[in-house]
Amino acid sequence: MPPDRNATTAIAWKIRSFRPADAPAISQILRDSNQAAQWPFESYATLADSPSGILLVCEAKTQVVGFMAARQAADQAEILNIAVHIDFRRKGVASALLAGALDAFRRSAIAQVFLELRESNLPARTLYERHGFIRTGRRKSYYANPTEDALCMLRKLTEVPD
Repeated sequence: MPPDRNATTAIAWKIRSFRPADAPAISQILRDSNQAAQWPFESYATLADSPSGILLVCEAKTQVVGFMAARQAADQAEILNIAVHIDFRRKGVASALLAGALDAFRRSAIAQVFLELRESNLPARTLYERHGFIRTGRRKSYYANPTEDALCMLRKLTEVPD
């Protein structure tokens, strides 16, 4: 029987914290990711140095193929951005990054995780729903270039006491 040309080869993703040497790879990923928030790279470096910031990267062998930025305060966290190298999309990189972040949030006693995403970003919405996020609202005209509403989503990691 011939090999299945559509079969995906299993790749071991390594999720780790950002290092300054990752900056060029993250910049390239952002250039090719029009759905991702387009912040100046200095903002990511500042986030990585902040006690409340989380900046994770995903490696395949020695190549950075994706990153995830978040921040946390008290018992809440907000996912700010996830972007994946154009050649590695739809291969589980974003899912691995999100799972790594959720594990880190649980270890930090985070109860709830929030995020916003472009309404038109169906792949991201599907990813977040697959990881247990639910839609909680909408922000009118939240995004620019082009102007678009944001969908607000939430994932509870633990029950929040009343």
